Amino acid sequence: MIWKTEHITPQNDLYSFTQAFRKNSSPSTESNTIAIVGGGPKGMYALNHFVNQIHLNPTTKHYQVLWFNRDELFACGPNYDIHQPNYLLINYCIGHVHAFHPAYRDLENQKSFVDWLTAVKIVDTAVEPTDFASRALVGHYLQWVATQTIRNLPLHVQIELISQPVIAITDRDSKATIETNTGHWDVDSLLLTTGHCYQNSSLIDHPRIPAAQYIRTPYPVSQFENIPPQAHVGIIGIGLTFIDIALALTEGRGGSFQQGTYHRSGKEPTIYPFSRTSLPILCRGPQYQMQRTLYILTESQFKKWMRRSAKIDFVTEVLPLIEEEVQLAYYAVMFNITDLEMTRNKITQIPVSERFMLNDLLRPALNSEEKIIQYIQMNIDEARKGEEKSPLMAAAAVWGEICTHIAALYKTVGFTGASQQQLDQYYFGAFNRVSYGPPIANMEKICALAKAGIIRFGALPNPTISWQADQQTFSVYDVSGKVIQIHSLIDARIARPALQKRNAALYDNLLLQGSIRAHENEDYIPGSMSIDKCGKCTTIGGLPVYCYGSNTEGVFFDNDTLSRTKNDTACYWVQETLRQM
Repeated sequence: MIWKTEHITPQNDLYSFTQAFRKNSSPSTESNTIAIVGGGPKGMYALNHFVNQIHLNPTTKHYQVLWFNRDELFACGPNYDIHQPNYLLINYCIGHVHAFHPAYRDLENQKSFVDWLTAVKIVDTAVEPTDFASRALVGHYLQWVATQTIRNLPLHVQIELISQPVIAITDRDSKATIETNTGHWDVDSLLLTTGHCYQNSSLIDHPRIPAAQYIRTPYPVSQFENIPPQAHVGIIGIGLTFIDIALALTEGRGGSFQQGTYHRSGKEPTIYPFSRTSLPILCRGPQYQMQRTLYILTESQFKKWMRRSAKIDFVTEVLPLIEEEVQLAYYAVMFNITDLEMTRNKITQIPVSERFMLNDLLRPALNSEEKIIQYIQMNIDEARKGEEKSPLMAAAAVWGEICTHIAALYKTVGFTGASQQQLDQYYFGAFNRVSYGPPIANMEKICALAKAGIIRFGALPNPTISWQADQQTFSVYDVSGKVIQIHSLIDARIARPALQKRNAALYDNLLLQGSIRAHENEDYIPGSMSIDKCGKCTTIGGLPVYCYGSNTEGVFFDNDTLSRTKNDTACYWVQETLRQM
């Protein structure tokens, strides 16, 4: 079952609720003022931490919480925008979604997404943890959680939601000044949960490309409405965001899917996706509460690494064991055996040239459109079997099993600079492609669109793009000289922090004024600002300034937007804020 907003009773939006809620309270003149800059799920989690810690540690001090966001989509953010189309889905089953923190279960009316959906649904179908849901529906859940948190505010804590982009922050002694286009506020403590505020570098060095033809951000998908039918559209990136764009340009224009076939509305363009590898993402089935046995990368192995005093070389020390683990997972399912030595013996009987290797998982040889479509169909068939019966899906699942441990090594012991760069810039994306893909239903749609000739997988790895000013079109070339002419170009990549590229205005301003500096690991500069292992900015003294979420990448690893516990730096910010104020 795929749950959508049409399956629940209408919900009030958080911003309107909070505006009405504030009419009954006003801040004290002696209030301590704290600010959360960023209104997505991470900002909401931080607010929840703060409120619950006040309840656990009662005080008579007055606090005013200023929560900034660029628009009114507080708690859900753009990823879980409550107004987006229902064909945009989350990429894992709903049993994994729980926006409350287990430490506060005795203080709140906590409900997982499954519990909440069961309470608000208007259809008779039972809610199962292995179901999927639209991102808009998850957004309603996140706003409900925020509403519960605000209802639970102590009397001496007031909150104000400010739906204006923050353009500058100036630190001075024990305070910081936050500026928007219409005002400024002095605060005593600051948490930056700015999410995906980064811009990708332009792939084309030409100043006069019409903005309507070179669309630099993938959301909201409503911005694609002006792309004319039958146009040739290039999409940079073949990941989860590409799927959203492809569906917006087809299903979002009145097309429909029936039994694996796409029925045209006549309004569709032709879509040409490409990336550095031009390999499609793997989908996955509804796996929930299943843990695969690990043979090599066991708890004891990771504990051994955690005791190290010197940095670890990811490429030479960790990657070979991942390769062996992936191979063991593949053949343990293929031969239906669980014993380590028996599996190894079976593998030795296979000629080396014929063995399944890590590169077969991460970089399969797909050099034609026909092979790419066959690969997508094969993946769908394997995903339906599940990790227990599909060798491929078992191999792909290894990364998900070990990723939390890799993240722990990343932020504590640390990897050498050169190997961290390899992990960040190649292996992280490669493993995510095979391990964190979309639900089967969405990949079936992509396959149907490809078979209908609407999506054209040209197999253009790492292409070169140029703008033809006289023709007002783009030319896309691969290394062999093959070329495709397109009318519109959409950048579907999700940009990461890159201070050295000045790809986020707020952080660029902080860098130019000397408030922050770039994090460095030996000779490698990942792109994030310098923070300590608790997320605190290392260059601003006098007041607590912390980062939480995407802005910690490079110091922390694999930030999950919806996770309450992974890389949770908000708890440290709350602790220091309450201790100092």
